[in-house]
Amino acid sequence: MLKITRFTLESHTGPYGTWPETTRLIADGNMLALAIPGYQLLRQFETEAGYLLVTDYDSAYEEAISFTLIDKSCTQILSTRQISAPHESYGLGDIIWKDQWRFDATIEHTGMVASFTIRKFNIPGFYPQLGMLLSRSGM
Repeated sequence: MLKITRFTLESHTGPYGTWPETTRLIADGNMLALAIPGYQLLRQFETEAGYLLVTDYDSAYEEAISFTLIDKSCTQILSTRQISAPHESYGLGDIIWKDQWRFDATIEHTGMVASFTIRKFNIPGFYPQLGMLLSRSGM
């Protein structure tokens, strides 16, 4: 796992309520065709499986955190997981890597920890490549 600064997100204009749910990705200053969930890029990492991008929707009223794994060619989303609930606000705390394939993400002010496993393959709808387990116990 390597923390990187290669990516940014396209800026949206107009009223917040009209923005799409995904945002086009910019890599090394070049706009890509790939759009990922979220409006604000919080963290980004290069892993053996691809790039892990952590985003949110930059809203104080109803916040969701998205974890998106994209391939190394930056053309396809391999897996995405989201922490959200109606009328709730979730803020990203720390991301602590256990090894190249596993990490924990703390969720501010909730006592929740999301434990992730980057799997070597996926079965769509059944076995996502980005496995996630939420718990209320501390790290």
